[in-house]
Amino acid sequence: MNAYPPTITSDAWLAAIVEGTTDAIVSKTLDGIVTSWNASAQRIFGYTADEMIGQSILKLIPLDRRDEETLILSRIRRGERLEHFETKRRRKDGSPIDISLTVSPIMDDKGRIVGVSKIARDISEERRGRETQRLLMREVNHRSKNLLAVIEAMVRQTVDTSTPVDFSRAISGRIAALSLTQDLIVRADWQGVDLRELVMAHAGVIAAMAEGRYTVTGPEVRVSPSAAQALGLALHELFVGSAQRLSRSESGAVAISWTSDQDGQSLALGWAEELDDPGGVPTTNDDFARTILSKVAPMSLNGLATLNSSDLGWRWTLTTKSDSAFGPQIVDPLGFHAG
Repeated sequence: MNAYPPTITSDAWLAAIVEGTTDAIVSKTLDGIVTSWNASAQRIFGYTADEMIGQSILKLIPLDRRDEETLILSRIRRGERLEHFETKRRRKDGSPIDISLTVSPIMDDKGRIVGVSKIARDISEERRGRETQRLLMREVNHRSKNLLAVIEAMVRQTVDTSTPVDFSRAISGRIAALSLTQDLIVRADWQGVDLRELVMAHAGVIAAMAEGRYTVTGPEVRVSPSAAQALGLALHELFVGSAQRLSRSESGAVAISWTSDQDGQSLALGWAEELDDPGGVPTTNDDFARTILSKVAPMSLNGLATLNSSDLGWRWTLTTKSDSAFGPQIVDPLGFHAG
């Protein structure tokens, strides 16, 4: 004998669907009194069915949005339906929640409107995602304009102090350094760049045979995108210049170190070269490098810098006690405001 599943009434199917959905499904009278409240409504808003049935739906509506309920009920009385109406409601604990509402009239068997059905979907995460996307697009737009301004200034300053061959080599390296830092920023979703990673990335310009002559020490710290861009420019100039200076020194060495207190919003970065052969000559990119190290980097981090250069090597320190080093501020590394 064949076994058949038990007969399930349409009302039972409907009840199972209502209780199983992830959306809040609520019914109420034309006066706004709740008459049904499913499990997802409790999960989303925090109130149990016992706490809401027989109560006004206004318990969920912030004071500054009470007019919405009047508008919704007036449209329902006219037989209209609202779909995907985005608004805010209030949970039991008082916290706001973003929801998308679909509101429909409930009719009796004679076609008379006797109540209201509401389906509410929690769109808090979706809205946060949209906001994040808008912020990132504004960030990309602003940063792109700033980078173009940086490149323009870089070209102008480099061409004024270089031969054609040196200009081509220097500007190519500087643009590559900007791109390298930007890759680190994007990879971290503009949430900040690890300082050690930034240093080691720009160390890639030095020859393999010189790698053992550099030491890098410092705690884990993440710097803001604007700080990373300015520090990336500075590090590029320091690594390129030091590689040339070390090539004239048999046992010279470079120490890169930093200390940081992110809670106190402070950062101290140091670069110290020790060359054993006095008599090294300045390189062709010194003027631009001095500008980056003495003016651009400290200005971008709202800090102070000192630069001492001699035949025995360059020494540079940068200190800041500003959230520019760690916060989300967008600062143009060469002082240009791109709107």
